[in-house]
Amino acid sequence: MSKAGEARMPARRNGGSMIRGSLVSLAVRLLDLPSRYGFHLLIAAMLGVVQTGDFYIVFSTMVALAGFGRLGIDQALTRQIAMDLAAGEAHAVRPAIRRALGLVLLTSTAMSIALGACALPFAHDVLKKPELAWPLALGALSFIPQNLGVTLAGALAGLQRVGCSQMIYSWLWPAIFCAVAIPLGLTRGMGAASALMLIAASFTLAALTGAFLLKRFLAGVPVGAHAPAEPPRLFKAGLPLFTLEFTKLLITSAPAIVLGIVASSRETGLFALAWRLALVINLLISGVTGMAAPKFASLFARNDRHGLDKSAAQAAGLVLCLALPAALCMLLFPEHLLRLFGPDFGGGAAALRVLALGQIAAACFTAMPELLGMTAHTRVLYRINLYSVAMLLAGLAVLAPRGGSVGAAAAASLAIAVNGALAAWAAHRLLNVLPLALLGRWVLGRVPGRTAVQDRKEDA
Repeated sequence: MSKAGEARMPARRNGGSMIRGSLVSLAVRLLDLPSRYGFHLLIAAMLGVVQTGDFYIVFSTMVALAGFGRLGIDQALTRQIAMDLAAGEAHAVRPAIRRALGLVLLTSTAMSIALGACALPFAHDVLKKPELAWPLALGALSFIPQNLGVTLAGALAGLQRVGCSQMIYSWLWPAIFCAVAIPLGLTRGMGAASALMLIAASFTLAALTGAFLLKRFLAGVPVGAHAPAEPPRLFKAGLPLFTLEFTKLLITSAPAIVLGIVASSRETGLFALAWRLALVINLLISGVTGMAAPKFASLFARNDRHGLDKSAAQAAGLVLCLALPAALCMLLFPEHLLRLFGPDFGGGAAALRVLALGQIAAACFTAMPELLGMTAHTRVLYRINLYSVAMLLAGLAVLAPRGGSVGAAAAASLAIAVNGALAAWAAHRLLNVLPLALLGRWVLGRVPGRTAVQDRKEDA
């Protein structure tokens, strides 16, 4: 076998591992479809358009503020564990996990107390909906179990247990919600407050499951005789990564919150359900990204730039193959899809079309922000996220009051496109990684007759 062939074999194995791992991660994330969308269907059927709008104002506020209870520590833990294992320092894994859980418990408790104390003035003075004060206070109960569960999921991702990590991150808590609510008939008389209490209980059970799984998988990690000389700086590493997470949280949550302030609850409800439907594509993106992020950290620790480029191209190609058919359905049949949630939700068709375009842009730039975060380019990522947040907030300020749900959808899609494009440009400039170009070369290389043409040129 030639040296070139030998050199290509590890790359093929790594590439195959990346594709197989991503498909496993995607298969797990597809469990989101019955669980998470079962949850949204229950909420829509139970509350109707107007009360659904009120619920998602509260739920979006919870999602946005919960991130401040983590501050990116869960993602920093994923990166730290992946790098420790790649460097042969398995003894540092357990102390890093204990430190991360302690920090998240402290910050989440502070955020829970803060939201509980500010619920009444926020509902009365900002949202102009005083009836939402009690649901907001109840929503604060979920911060601690939610964030501890997410941190445990980050540790599982660092151990390359991506399927279990995605389960704790995404689909287990809504599955628990549906499993409890449907058989017991709780949906018949459940209001927003009861739904929020059941959400908090679901997060608690998901976190306990994550703790059990982590303990089981840590049994195979060697225990060091001594603790690491210097504890990992998870706050320092996590804060720039938090800007990436906070950007995503704002893009997901801010439109509903802003619509709750400047528009009617009906407009908020229409946007919320259209947004949840568009996020089907985001499930594909996050499923592949969950597999790619620790692999990026490991490849960067080995200074394998070609491997980074190849893994990023595989991630983008896999997501595009799966996301484009779903996006096409949203563009062609938005009203029919939205009416699955109820006959009154068809009015969000225009917003769904705009959101689908934004998700196509997100698919093109799959895992690009995470690539920067996992390769120590956090300052650049921090600036990109600031620009994206500024674009989002400016777009919402201008478009949401005038365009309602469609204006909010346009602001969110524009912010998504800006964030991905800037991250892709920075990855090319700093790491010489250009996954869409490599993906294009792979596609062209598989066009029939191209190899023969190239051979004739070389013979000439």
